[in-house]
Amino acid sequence: MKKQSLYPAVVTGLFCAFLGCGALLSVLMPKKSFSETENRYLAQLPIFSWERLADGTFGTDYEKYLSDQFPFRDSWIGVKTAAEQLQMKKEINGVWLGSDQFLFEALYPEDIDRVLYEKNVKRLSVFAQAQEELLGSSHVRIMLIPSASQILTEQLPAFASPFQQNQLVTDLENSGISSLMVPVQSALTSAHSEPHPSDRELYYRTDHHWTSSGAYVGYKAWADSMGFKPLSPSDFTVETVSGNFLGTIHSKLNLPIKPDSIELYRPLEEPEWSVYYDGSSEPSHSLYSMKALQTRDQYRVFLDGNHGWTKIENPAQPSDKKLLILKDSYAHSFAPFAALHFGETHMVDLRYFNGKISSFIREQGITDVLVLYHIPGFMKDANISKLGW
Repeated sequence: MKKQSLYPAVVTGLFCAFLGCGALLSVLMPKKSFSETENRYLAQLPIFSWERLADGTFGTDYEKYLSDQFPFRDSWIGVKTAAEQLQMKKEINGVWLGSDQFLFEALYPEDIDRVLYEKNVKRLSVFAQAQEELLGSSHVRIMLIPSASQILTEQLPAFASPFQQNQLVTDLENSGISSLMVPVQSALTSAHSEPHPSDRELYYRTDHHWTSSGAYVGYKAWADSMGFKPLSPSDFTVETVSGNFLGTIHSKLNLPIKPDSIELYRPLEEPEWSVYYDGSSEPSHSLYSMKALQTRDQYRVFLDGNHGWTKIENPAQPSDKKLLILKDSYAHSFAPFAALHFGETHMVDLRYFNGKISSFIREQGITDVLVLYHIPGFMKDANISKLGW
Protein backbone atom coordinates (compact mmCIF):
# COMPACT_ATOMS: atom_id res chain seq x y z
CA MET A 1 0.00 0.00 0.00
CA LYS A 2 2.80 2.34 0.89
CA LYS A 3 4.53 1.78 -2.46
CA GLN A 4 1.25 2.30 -4.30
CA SER A 5 0.58 5.58 -2.51
CA LEU A 6 4.10 6.82 -3.29
CA TYR A 7 3.86 6.07 -7.02
CA PRO A 8 1.58 9.00 -8.02
CA ALA A 9 3.67 11.39 -5.96
CA VAL A 10 6.90 10.21 -7.64
CA VAL A 11 5.39 10.54 -11.13
CA THR A 12 4.00 13.98 -10.31
CA GLY A 13 7.35 15.06 -8.86
CA LEU A 14 9.27 13.88 -11.93
CA PHE A 15 6.81 15.64 -14.23
CA CYS A 16 7.09 18.90 -12.27
CA ALA A 17 10.88 18.59 -12.24
CA PHE A 18 10.85 18.14 -16.02
CA LEU A 19 8.67 21.22 -16.48
CA GLY A 20 10.80 23.19 -14.04
CA CYS A 21 14.02 22.30 -15.88
CA GLY A 22 12.39 23.22 -19.17
CA ALA A 23 11.25 26.57 -17.80
CA LEU A 24 14.68 27.29 -16.30
CA LEU A 25 16.46 26.42 -19.54
CA SER A 26 13.99 28.60 -21.45
CA VAL A 27 15.05 31.54 -19.31
CA LEU A 28 18.79 30.84 -19.36
CA MET A 29 19.34 29.69 -22.94
CA PRO A 30 19.79 32.35 -25.65
CA LYS A 31 16.71 32.98 -27.77
CA LYS A 32 16.81 32.05 -31.45
CA SER A 33 15.31 34.30 -34.09
CA PHE A 34 15.53 31.89 -37.01
CA SER A 35 15.34 28.11 -37.34
CA GLU A 36 17.69 26.70 -39.97
CA THR A 37 15.95 23.34 -39.64
CA GLU A 38 12.46 24.69 -40.30
CA ASN A 39 13.63 27.56 -42.55
CA ARG A 40 11.42 30.11 -40.79
CA TYR A 41 11.55 32.91 -38.25
CA LEU A 42 10.67 31.88 -34.71
CA ALA A 43 8.17 33.60 -32.44
CA GLN A 44 9.68 36.13 -30.04
CA LEU A 45 8.50 37.25 -26.60
CA PRO A 46 5.24 39.15 -27.22
CA ILE A 47 4.65 42.64 -25.86
CA PHE A 48 2.25 42.62 -22.92
CA SER A 49 -0.77 44.88 -22.66
CA TRP A 50 -4.01 44.55 -20.73
CA GLU A 51 -5.99 44.89 -23.97
CA ARG A 52 -4.08 42.02 -25.64
CA LEU A 53 -4.49 39.93 -22.49
CA ALA A 54 -8.25 40.57 -22.46
CA ASP A 55 -8.84 39.70 -26.13
CA GLY A 56 -6.66 36.57 -25.93
CA THR A 57 -3.99 37.59 -28.46
CA PHE A 58 -1.27 37.82 -25.81
CA GLY A 59 -1.99 34.28 -24.60
CA THR A 60 -1.98 32.92 -28.16
CA ASP A 61 1.28 34.68 -29.03
CA TYR A 62 2.90 33.62 -25.76
CA GLU A 63 1.98 30.00 -26.42
CA LYS A 64 3.65 30.23 -29.86
CA TYR A 65 6.70 31.81 -28.23
CA LEU A 66 7.04 28.99 -25.69
CA SER A 67 6.64 26.37 -28.40
CA ASP A 68 9.20 27.95 -30.74
CA GLN A 69 11.76 28.67 -28.00
CA PHE A 70 11.43 25.36 -26.14
CA PRO A 71 14.92 24.01 -25.30
CA PHE A 72 16.25 21.42 -27.77
CA ARG A 73 13.09 21.81 -29.85
CA ASP A 74 14.47 19.95 -32.89
CA SER A 75 15.39 16.90 -30.80
CA TRP A 76 11.95 16.79 -29.18
CA ILE A 77 10.32 16.91 -32.62
CA GLY A 78 12.32 13.82 -33.57
CA VAL A 79 11.38 12.02 -30.34
CA LYS A 80 7.69 12.82 -30.87
CA THR A 81 7.85 11.58 -34.47
CA ALA A 82 9.53 8.32 -33.44
CA ALA A 83 6.88 7.72 -30.77
CA GLU A 84 4.05 8.27 -33.25
CA GLN A 85 5.73 5.99 -35.80
CA LEU A 86 5.73 3.23 -33.19
CA GLN A 87 1.96 3.71 -33.06
CA MET A 88 1.91 3.00 -36.83
CA LYS A 89 0.64 6.50 -37.63
CA LYS A 90 0.83 7.56 -41.29
CA GLU A 91 0.10 11.25 -40.66
CA ILE A 92 2.32 13.10 -38.21
CA ASN A 93 2.42 16.86 -37.63
CA GLY A 94 0.59 17.60 -40.88
CA VAL A 95 2.74 15.26 -42.98
CA TRP A 96 1.69 12.05 -44.72
CA LEU A 97 4.34 9.30 -44.61
CA GLY A 98 4.27 7.85 -48.13
CA SER A 99 5.94 4.83 -49.64
CA ASP A 100 9.60 4.91 -50.77
CA GLN A 101 10.24 7.45 -47.98
CA PHE A 102 8.22 10.18 -49.72
CA LEU A 103 6.85 12.85 -47.39
CA PHE A 104 3.73 14.78 -48.42
CA GLU A 105 2.24 17.92 -46.88
CA ALA A 106 -1.28 17.08 -45.71
CA LEU A 107 -3.77 19.55 -47.21
CA TYR A 108 -7.48 18.88 -46.67
CA PRO A 109 -10.47 20.74 -48.16
CA GLU A 110 -11.29 22.17 -44.73
CA ASP A 111 -7.81 23.75 -44.55
CA ILE A 112 -8.71 26.18 -47.34
CA ASP A 113 -9.69 29.75 -46.45
CA ARG A 114 -12.55 30.06 -48.92
CA VAL A 115 -12.81 33.85 -48.64
CA LEU A 116 -9.13 34.38 -49.47
CA TYR A 117 -9.29 31.66 -52.13
CA GLU A 118 -12.13 33.40 -53.99
CA LYS A 119 -10.45 36.81 -53.67
CA ASN A 120 -7.21 35.46 -55.14
CA VAL A 121 -9.03 33.81 -58.06
CA LYS A 122 -10.76 37.09 -58.88
CA ARG A 123 -7.60 39.20 -58.47
CA LEU A 124 -5.54 36.95 -60.73
CA SER A 125 -8.29 36.75 -63.34
CA VAL A 126 -8.68 40.54 -63.52
CA PHE A 127 -4.90 41.03 -63.66
CA ALA A 128 -4.41 38.40 -66.39
CA GLN A 129 -7.15 39.85 -68.56
CA ALA A 130 -5.69 43.34 -68.20
CA GLN A 131 -2.22 42.10 -69.23
CA GLU A 132 -3.69 40.12 -72.11
CA GLU A 133 -5.26 43.32 -73.42
CA LEU A 134 -1.99 45.24 -72.95
CA LEU A 135 0.57 42.69 -74.25
CA GLY A 136 -1.49 40.27 -76.34
CA SER A 137 -2.79 36.80 -75.53
CA SER A 138 0.37 35.09 -76.82
CA HIS A 139 2.49 36.96 -74.25
CA VAL A 140 0.65 36.18 -71.00
CA ARG A 141 0.56 32.83 -69.22
CA ILE A 142 -0.58 31.43 -65.85
CA MET A 143 1.18 28.33 -64.51
CA LEU A 144 -0.05 26.92 -61.20
CA ILE A 145 1.93 23.88 -60.13
CA PRO A 146 0.31 21.08 -58.12
CA SER A 147 1.92 19.47 -55.09
CA ALA A 148 3.51 16.04 -55.23
CA SER A 149 0.34 14.61 -53.64
CA GLN A 150 -1.54 15.34 -56.89
CA ILE A 151 0.99 13.58 -59.15
CA LEU A 152 2.60 10.80 -57.09
CA THR A 153 -0.78 9.45 -55.98
CA GLU A 154 0.32 5.81 -55.81
CA GLN A 155 2.82 6.71 -53.08
CA LEU A 156 0.29 8.33 -50.76
CA PRO A 157 -0.98 6.40 -47.72
CA ALA A 158 -4.22 4.52 -48.46
CA PHE A 159 -6.37 6.78 -46.25
CA ALA A 160 -5.06 10.12 -47.56
CA SER A 161 -7.72 12.33 -49.16
CA PRO A 162 -5.96 15.55 -50.19
CA PHE A 163 -7.66 18.65 -51.51
CA GLN A 164 -7.98 18.33 -55.28
CA GLN A 165 -5.82 21.26 -56.30
CA ASN A 166 -6.88 21.24 -59.95
CA GLN A 167 -10.12 22.87 -58.72
CA LEU A 168 -8.20 26.16 -58.63
CA VAL A 169 -7.25 25.78 -62.30
CA THR A 170 -10.86 24.97 -63.19
CA ASP A 171 -12.15 28.03 -61.32
CA LEU A 172 -9.65 30.28 -63.11
CA GLU A 173 -10.54 28.79 -66.48
CA ASN A 174 -14.20 29.43 -65.76
CA SER A 175 -13.36 33.06 -64.97
CA GLY A 176 -12.49 33.68 -68.61
CA ILE A 177 -8.74 33.06 -68.87
CA SER A 178 -8.69 29.41 -69.97
CA SER A 179 -6.52 30.23 -73.01
CA LEU A 180 -3.80 31.59 -70.73
CA MET A 181 -3.49 28.53 -68.49
CA VAL A 182 -0.41 26.30 -68.98
CA PRO A 183 -1.48 22.61 -68.69
CA VAL A 184 1.33 21.80 -66.29
CA GLN A 185 -0.55 19.19 -64.23
CA SER A 186 -1.24 17.02 -67.27
CA ALA A 187 2.41 17.46 -68.36
CA LEU A 188 3.69 16.35 -64.95
CA THR A 189 1.24 13.44 -64.81
CA SER A 190 2.34 12.30 -68.25
CA ALA A 191 6.03 12.64 -67.38
CA HIS A 192 5.51 10.66 -64.16
CA SER A 193 3.75 7.83 -65.97
CA GLU A 194 6.53 7.49 -68.54
CA PRO A 195 9.61 5.35 -67.84
CA HIS A 196 12.47 7.36 -66.32
CA PRO A 197 15.71 6.05 -67.82
CA SER A 198 17.69 8.38 -65.55
CA ASP A 199 15.46 7.58 -62.56
CA ARG A 200 15.13 11.32 -61.82
CA GLU A 201 12.21 12.35 -59.62
CA LEU A 202 9.89 15.25 -60.43
CA TYR A 203 9.56 16.23 -56.75
CA TYR A 204 11.89 16.04 -53.78
CA ARG A 205 11.00 13.36 -51.23
CA THR A 206 11.72 15.58 -48.20
CA ASP A 207 10.78 19.03 -49.54
CA HIS A 208 7.66 20.67 -51.00
CA HIS A 209 9.37 21.91 -54.18
CA TRP A 210 9.66 20.26 -57.56
CA THR A 211 13.12 19.15 -58.65
CA SER A 212 15.05 20.53 -61.61
CA SER A 213 13.62 17.63 -63.65
CA GLY A 214 10.11 18.65 -62.62
CA ALA A 215 10.89 22.29 -63.46
CA TYR A 216 12.12 21.17 -66.90
CA VAL A 217 8.74 19.49 -67.54
CA GLY A 218 7.02 22.75 -66.54
CA TYR A 219 9.36 24.76 -68.78
CA LYS A 220 8.58 22.54 -71.78
CA ALA A 221 4.81 22.84 -71.19
CA TRP A 222 5.12 26.63 -70.91
CA ALA A 223 7.27 26.95 -74.06
CA ASP A 224 4.86 24.76 -76.03
CA SER A 225 1.92 26.91 -74.93
CA MET A 226 3.83 30.07 -75.93
CA GLY A 227 4.58 28.70 -79.39
CA PHE A 228 8.37 28.49 -79.26
CA LYS A 229 10.69 25.49 -79.22
CA PRO A 230 12.16 24.56 -75.83
CA LEU A 231 15.67 23.19 -75.50
CA SER A 232 15.80 19.40 -75.39
CA PRO A 233 17.34 17.41 -72.51
CA SER A 234 20.35 16.71 -74.74
CA ASP A 235 21.09 20.46 -74.77
CA PHE A 236 21.99 20.28 -71.08
CA THR A 237 24.46 18.54 -68.84
CA VAL A 238 23.00 17.50 -65.48
CA GLU A 239 25.26 18.12 -62.50
CA THR A 240 24.57 16.67 -59.05
CA VAL A 241 25.70 19.32 -56.56
CA SER A 242 24.32 17.83 -53.33
CA GLY A 243 23.43 14.41 -52.01
CA ASN A 244 22.43 15.43 -48.48
CA PHE A 245 19.46 17.77 -48.93
CA LEU A 246 16.74 17.55 -46.27
CA GLY A 247 13.87 19.93 -47.02
CA THR A 248 11.08 21.80 -45.29
CA ILE A 249 8.71 18.84 -44.96
CA HIS A 250 11.40 16.80 -43.23
CA SER A 251 11.89 19.61 -40.71
CA LYS A 252 8.36 19.02 -39.41
CA LEU A 253 9.33 15.47 -38.42
CA ASN A 254 13.11 15.44 -37.96
CA LEU A 255 13.26 11.69 -38.51
CA PRO A 256 16.14 9.63 -39.96
CA ILE A 257 15.57 9.39 -43.71
CA LYS A 258 17.53 9.14 -46.93
CA PRO A 259 18.41 12.68 -48.10
CA ASP A 260 17.53 14.09 -51.50
CA SER A 261 19.96 15.03 -54.25
CA ILE A 262 19.97 18.44 -55.93
CA GLU A 263 20.71 18.56 -59.66
CA LEU A 264 21.41 21.53 -61.91
CA TYR A 265 20.64 21.58 -65.63
CA ARG A 266 23.49 23.49 -67.25
CA PRO A 267 23.10 24.40 -70.95
CA LEU A 268 25.92 23.23 -73.20
CA GLU A 269 26.09 26.77 -74.56
CA GLU A 270 25.67 28.86 -71.42
CA PRO A 271 25.32 32.66 -71.75
CA GLU A 272 27.42 35.10 -69.75
CA TRP A 273 24.74 35.85 -67.17
CA SER A 274 24.43 39.03 -65.14
CA VAL A 275 22.12 38.66 -62.14
CA TYR A 276 21.02 41.59 -59.98
CA TYR A 277 19.24 41.09 -56.64
CA ASP A 278 16.89 43.74 -55.19
CA GLY A 279 18.22 46.57 -57.34
CA SER A 280 21.90 45.96 -56.61
CA SER A 281 24.38 47.56 -59.02
CA GLU A 282 26.90 44.72 -58.54
CA PRO A 283 25.91 41.65 -60.57
CA SER A 284 26.50 37.99 -59.91
CA HIS A 285 27.53 36.03 -62.98
CA SER A 286 25.86 32.76 -62.09
CA LEU A 287 22.28 31.61 -61.65
CA TYR A 288 23.40 29.42 -58.76
CA SER A 289 24.54 30.30 -55.25
CA MET A 290 26.85 27.39 -54.50
CA LYS A 291 27.57 28.65 -50.96
CA ALA A 292 23.94 27.83 -50.09
CA LEU A 293 24.85 24.14 -50.32
CA GLN A 294 26.78 24.57 -47.06
CA THR A 295 23.61 25.68 -45.23
CA ARG A 296 20.42 23.95 -44.14
CA ASP A 297 18.37 25.72 -46.84
CA GLN A 298 20.11 24.13 -49.81
CA TYR A 299 17.23 24.92 -52.19
CA ARG A 300 18.56 28.49 -52.04
CA VAL A 301 21.23 27.35 -54.51
CA PHE A 302 18.71 28.36 -57.17
CA LEU A 303 19.05 32.13 -57.66
CA ASP A 304 19.98 32.73 -54.01
CA GLY A 305 16.49 32.05 -52.65
CA ASN A 306 13.81 34.63 -51.92
CA HIS A 307 14.27 38.20 -53.12
CA GLY A 308 11.70 40.86 -53.86
CA TRP A 309 13.16 41.54 -57.31
CA THR A 310 15.69 39.52 -59.30
CA LYS A 311 16.87 40.68 -62.72
CA ILE A 312 18.65 38.27 -65.09
CA GLU A 313 20.40 39.59 -68.18
CA ASN A 314 21.18 37.24 -71.09
CA PRO A 315 23.33 38.89 -73.81
CA ALA A 316 22.66 35.97 -76.18
CA GLN A 317 19.05 37.17 -76.67
CA PRO A 318 17.63 40.49 -77.94
CA SER A 319 17.60 43.06 -75.15
CA ASP A 320 14.02 44.11 -75.95
CA LYS A 321 12.62 40.65 -75.13
CA LYS A 322 11.72 40.98 -71.46
CA LEU A 323 9.93 38.41 -69.32
CA LEU A 324 8.34 39.15 -65.93
CA ILE A 325 7.74 36.16 -63.65
CA LEU A 326 5.40 36.91 -60.74
CA LYS A 327 6.18 34.03 -58.49
CA ASP A 328 6.86 32.08 -55.35
CA SER A 329 9.92 29.89 -54.77
CA TYR A 330 8.80 27.27 -57.32
CA ALA A 331 10.09 29.69 -59.98
CA HIS A 332 13.67 29.54 -58.68
CA SER A 333 14.48 26.22 -60.39
CA PHE A 334 12.30 27.13 -63.41
CA ALA A 335 13.84 30.54 -64.24
CA PRO A 336 17.22 29.15 -65.43
CA PHE A 337 15.33 27.49 -68.30
CA ALA A 338 13.07 30.44 -69.15
CA ALA A 339 15.90 32.98 -69.04
CA LEU A 340 17.59 31.24 -71.98
CA HIS A 341 14.92 32.74 -74.28
CA PHE A 342 14.85 36.40 -73.12
CA GLY A 343 17.29 39.29 -73.03
CA GLU A 344 15.99 40.15 -69.57
CA THR A 345 14.07 38.04 -67.09
CA HIS A 346 12.60 39.80 -64.06
CA MET A 347 11.37 37.79 -61.08
CA VAL A 348 9.10 39.58 -58.61
CA ASP A 349 7.98 38.02 -55.33
CA LEU A 350 4.91 39.86 -54.04
CA ARG A 351 5.72 38.84 -50.46
CA TYR A 352 8.80 41.09 -50.50
CA PHE A 353 8.03 43.61 -53.27
CA ASN A 354 5.92 46.70 -52.56
CA GLY A 355 6.04 48.48 -55.90
CA LYS A 356 3.09 48.95 -58.22
CA ILE A 357 3.10 46.04 -60.67
CA SER A 358 1.45 47.93 -63.54
CA SER A 359 4.06 50.70 -63.23
CA PHE A 360 6.87 48.13 -63.06
CA ILE A 361 5.68 46.50 -66.30
CA ARG A 362 5.60 49.85 -68.06
CA GLU A 363 8.90 51.18 -66.69
CA GLN A 364 10.86 48.00 -67.40
CA GLY A 365 9.41 47.57 -70.90
CA ILE A 366 8.10 44.08 -70.12
CA THR A 367 6.96 42.16 -73.22
CA ASP A 368 5.84 38.87 -71.61
CA VAL A 369 4.28 37.95 -68.27
CA LEU A 370 4.17 34.60 -66.49
CA VAL A 371 2.41 34.09 -63.15
CA LEU A 372 3.99 30.99 -61.59
CA TYR A 373 2.93 29.66 -58.19
CA HIS A 374 2.74 26.44 -56.24
CA ILE A 375 -1.02 25.94 -55.85
CA PRO A 376 -1.18 25.72 -52.01
CA GLY A 377 1.04 28.78 -51.74
CA PHE A 378 -1.14 30.77 -54.12
CA MET A 379 -4.32 29.90 -52.23
CA LYS A 380 -2.84 31.05 -48.92
CA ASP A 381 -1.00 34.18 -50.11
CA ALA A 382 -2.70 37.41 -49.02
CA ASN A 383 -0.16 39.36 -51.11
CA ILE A 384 -1.96 38.43 -54.35
CA SER A 385 -3.94 41.61 -53.66
CA LYS A 386 -0.85 43.55 -54.84
CA LEU A 387 -1.63 42.51 -58.41
CA GLY A 388 -4.28 45.20 -58.36
CA TRP A 389 -1.87 47.98 -57.45
